[in-house]
Amino acid sequence: MTTNTAESISLERSKASFPIHEMEVFINGQMYVSKRNKVLKLLRAEPHIFDQKDTYFMSRTQKLEKSLSQEKRILELLSTDIPVIYMILDWPSPFELSRLMFMPTIEQQGTEEQKKAFLEPAQKYEIIGCYAQTEMGHGSNIRSLETTATFVEETDELEINSPTLTATKWWIGSLGMVSTHACLMTQLYVKGKHYGLFPVIVPIRSLKDHRPLPGVMVGDIGPKMGYNTMDNGFLRFNKVRVPRFNLLQKYIQVSRDGTVTRLSSADPRITYGTMVTARAGIVNDMGKKLAKAVTIAIRYTSVRRQFKKEGEPNAPETPVLDYDIVQYRLVPLLAKNYAMISISHEFMSEYAKTVSLIEQGDFSKLKEMHAISCGLKRWSSETTIYGIDTCRHASGGHGYSMFSGFNDLFTTVYPNIIWEGDNYVLAKQTAMYLVKAAHALQSNAALENNDSTLMIKKFFNSRQSYPWSGGASVKEFASNQLALMDLLGCKAVFLVKNLSEKIHSQGQNWEDSSIQSQHVATAHSEYIICLYFYRHTSKLPTNSPLRAILDVLFNITALSFILRNTGELYALPQESSLSRKQIIGLEEEYIKSIKAARKQAVPLVDAFGIPDEGLNSSLGKYDGNVYEDLMERALSEPLNAGSSGHNQLRTELFNNYIGPVLSNNSKSGSL
Repeated sequence: MTTNTAESISLERSKASFPIHEMEVFINGQMYVSKRNKVLKLLRAEPHIFDQKDTYFMSRTQKLEKSLSQEKRILELLSTDIPVIYMILDWPSPFELSRLMFMPTIEQQGTEEQKKAFLEPAQKYEIIGCYAQTEMGHGSNIRSLETTATFVEETDELEINSPTLTATKWWIGSLGMVSTHACLMTQLYVKGKHYGLFPVIVPIRSLKDHRPLPGVMVGDIGPKMGYNTMDNGFLRFNKVRVPRFNLLQKYIQVSRDGTVTRLSSADPRITYGTMVTARAGIVNDMGKKLAKAVTIAIRYTSVRRQFKKEGEPNAPETPVLDYDIVQYRLVPLLAKNYAMISISHEFMSEYAKTVSLIEQGDFSKLKEMHAISCGLKRWSSETTIYGIDTCRHASGGHGYSMFSGFNDLFTTVYPNIIWEGDNYVLAKQTAMYLVKAAHALQSNAALENNDSTLMIKKFFNSRQSYPWSGGASVKEFASNQLALMDLLGCKAVFLVKNLSEKIHSQGQNWEDSSIQSQHVATAHSEYIICLYFYRHTSKLPTNSPLRAILDVLFNITALSFILRNTGELYALPQESSLSRKQIIGLEEEYIKSIKAARKQAVPLVDAFGIPDEGLNSSLGKYDGNVYEDLMERALSEPLNAGSSGHNQLRTELFNNYIGPVLSNNSKSGSL
């Protein structure tokens, strides 16, 4: 008996225990939902430009041209809501880094005069910029970047130079083809003295004919694994001169006579502020990217059927999502996806507060935001990338088809574990902040109050009675969100305390602490994720119809973190440790929560509100007509074009290659 896939998806939707649109507004925010609905009308009105179905058959050059044509039309239609449009189109624009990094850097680090000179033209697209930091020979170790900016007092200029091949700026988005200007991270030298890394605005191509300016060598770095509508480029300078004015001078000033002054209250890391901005953007972006893969996988596995239940020979085959092992792989991803989108709201709110304080000369939140941004960028990118692959695997053979929607998504998202800080390197940044805070607490030194330090203060020397060490049953503990967060915080601080002791008491250096730093950063991020998730869901009224399922998703997320490495639980001090029986009990509660969430899986992914245009997937179609769409797309393959699937290309291939092989083998009688 064959079951109609459209009927199957409708049946799944009928199980919803909450208003789907209400959940969609809560998880995405009303502003995003309104913007998405607005731009969808624009995209659907011009399918000849914005329909993405043909992209799976395109070469890189064809994709670049299509992307540029879309960008041109988008800017003709509107100048706002552009990020929402590209979230739907689901590929990067060659202009993207001008908006995401070039303009924000000038906004944050430029003077009012520099904003007028560079930011305003960029906002009007009179110039297009990129953020040129990474070099061929240096990525994560930005302190060792080689590009120099040397003040020339005689002419009141900065001389920009790439002294070696490895000083070549490399991987720079929006550079290979479109940028006219670069915000260049350089080693600043004034009167022979080195002042560190500072950004300089450097024109690189003529505004008249777009040719490279004298002394500038610029181009595209060539084919990549994915992300192929972004023109990642290279850039070298041979003693190029720019006015002293082009050094962004909000936090450092170089006068006409070469006097250097700095804003005394400024944190030296403010010049890396663009990186924190970029990481905040990644955390925000990853939730929406993972939602696409999870939507596709949940919808498809709910309509895809394999094998009949024993003793029911006349019954339809079983939906794949009903199998425990598929639920175990996909439902926790769904829960973490809700957590990821929820924390992006909270994190962006905290980041906005940080920026506002910095504008007032208060840098007190910057260090923690840097540490949290490193950790959340690391967690969100890894969860998304490996999550997409899990979704593809759970979708069986069809997941390997480009028409599944997983494969372009995977290669587009994949660089996020490397850029804006390699994830393994970022872990040490987070760990260093936490160890320093723990040591300050132990030394009775001044310690600011924030989420991370409050966690350390609460658990560093605590001898309190915990819910898991008291009389509460495992079931009661597993459903107590505050108790679950306490266990995550306790575990994180125990790891911080151990590392701090090795650093400060045993003399271990940070190079030898890289492995432990990974564990510390992960545990801290897991605590922060649950804290932010809890805060976001706590904004709902207690009688909200959304609360019940969100509580289940919170519990799945927290329990997945707690059970990720049970060895860490056994290693806790005796007063806060769990017994083997308790850990086994938590595992059982985890499975129960997964089964409870499975019933709501399709309504939950529907609440992400991703239109079919955003998925570009046969397997994830909203109407459930999976196999019809697969067939339709296959018939669009250029090899299949023409009458009865035969065309000039097939004829040429047969005449030049297939026919001669058949003819030769027929004459020789071989095989």
